[in-house]
Amino acid sequence: MAAIRCITFDWGDTLAANFGMPHVTIQRRAFSRLGDDLVAAGGRLPAAWLEQAMRELGDAWFGTVDPIRNPEHREFDFQALLGAWVGRAGAMDADPQSVRRAIDRCLTMLTDTIPAYAESVPALSLLKARGLRIGILSHVAWPGDACRAWFSRHGLAPYIDFYSLSCEVGWIKPSPRHFRHALDHAGCAPGEVLHVGDHPLRDIGGAKAMGMRTCLRLTEGIYKAEEIDHCQPDAEITRLGQLLDVIAMLGAKP
Repeated sequence: MAAIRCITFDWGDTLAANFGMPHVTIQRRAFSRLGDDLVAAGGRLPAAWLEQAMRELGDAWFGTVDPIRNPEHREFDFQALLGAWVGRAGAMDADPQSVRRAIDRCLTMLTDTIPAYAESVPALSLLKARGLRIGILSHVAWPGDACRAWFSRHGLAPYIDFYSLSCEVGWIKPSPRHFRHALDHAGCAPGEVLHVGDHPLRDIGGAKAMGMRTCLRLTEGIYKAEEIDHCQPDAEITRLGQLLDVIAMLGAKP
């Protein structure tokens, strides 16, 4: 059996808390602040600008994760939505630096909705010390630069060798296209890559279909018991610190 040479991690509910976090509340506050900042930069908000932005993002998100509405697992274009909101606010001709700061502030508020687990940095440090390549394989619509900034702010970036983000790939897990992108960056065979994630279908099912090794991060209250029981990963963990034992069990890099 091939040794594990690379580990890819899901982001939300694997390296950071996502489920149950106040996403809608923070979105409303972030968009409200964005609107104020765009007005300060020279724009002018039309009536119901905030409500329209909230509705458009909600429609895009729920449409994307619905396999009936999105059978090909395409990612929506968050960057295009941002551009539309700026344009609707009449800020396309405003000071570009002020607009950029407004957008960056908004994206920082959105991404910081998910706090990194305290165990994430120590676990990544130990894995990196073992000589393993580490990648992020995440279904995330936020723009890639904002995602990388989050990893930098929270101290995880020094341990990451590559990012495979659906916002940049254009496809979401379990699409083979998303996993193929990550494998291309991993630089080794699928059987030498361990994917760690919490979603029984998108993470475990998608990775297994590509021939990758799999480790399910067990969660509570998100997925049905039968979904968890059915996915049959190579390993399961409740804490990231258990990954060293998983690597030893599956085969460490020689």
